[in-house]
Formats: sequence, C-alpha cells, structure tokens
Amino acid sequence: MKVYRGELEHPIVFPESTIITKENLDSIDFNKVVYCEVATTGAMGNAGGIILYLLKDERSLVTYEINIKLDKELFDTTSDLIKQHAGAFIYLSGGYGNSVLIKKDLKLEIDEKYKCFWYHSQSTKLRIDSSVHGVFNSLVARMKSINDDKSKEKKNNWNGN
Repeated sequence: MKVYRGELEHPIVFPESTIITKENLDSIDFNKVVYCEVATTGAMGNAGGIILYLLKDERSLVTYEINIKLDKELFDTTSDLIKQHAGAFIYLSGGYGNSVLIKKDLKLEIDEKYKCFWYHSQSTKLRIDSSVHGVFNSLVARMKSINDDKSKEKKNNWNGN
C-alpha cells in the first residue's frame, strides 16, 4: 500500500536524513531551512537533539540531525549557526525544553490525524514530522492560539508571519 500526497497522487517521499558532521556542516544552507527543532539536554523526547528540515528542491526535503551525546562541540556550533539565522524564523515553544523555529511566512497545514505538518511547495506537499508527538501537540496548540489572537478564521492552516 502506497501513501499518497493528497490531491497530487504522488507517493510521499520521506526526507533523507543526514547526521551533521564537521565535514558537512559548512554545506548546510541555512537559507533553505524551513523547520528546526532544538532540544536541551533535559528536554522530553529528543533530549540534546537538533533537527533541521531543508528544502532540497520543490519536490523534496532533507533533514540534518545532531545530538549532544554524539558531539557536544558540533552541537554547540550548530546551535550557534541557528542563532545567527534566527531572524528568518518564528520561534515557538515545543514544550518541556524543546524549541521550534519555523521559517517566517511559511504556510504549514496541520494534520492532526497523522500528527505531522504539510509544507505546500509550488509543486507538491511535503511532510514534516516533529521529533515526538508532545512537540507536535504543543506546536498545534500554540499555532491555533496565534491564529485566534490574530482573529484569523479557524482552519487547519498556519501562516507564520
């Protein structure tokens, strides 16, 4: 059984995942990051972890990941690079030591059935999974609160502007 991307009827392509290393860190284009999670060492779920979702092209995402247990210096360097680019993102709390940064003006569809977000590129829908369901649930609550605060109509869409 294949899983399809909504109305486009293309099989879902889950992002390839790459561990961040000293050799590939410089190749990460932070201008292409659409979603980022940073978890403190005491966080619930992905403790001491960083996940970056980058738009590879209009049809696919790639993730880069690091955990403080693998390489503390590299975790700190990656964290510093995220802070340097923080102006391009909306910060949301993922709860319990988890921070999430979502690219400004990015529209995400909330999919509560499958506990994921869908990014609508110009040609397709791309799936973004939070590290754990607790982060997803915290984000959804915060996104809906933001939409309510802005008096937007209640839909399962979020526009981070």
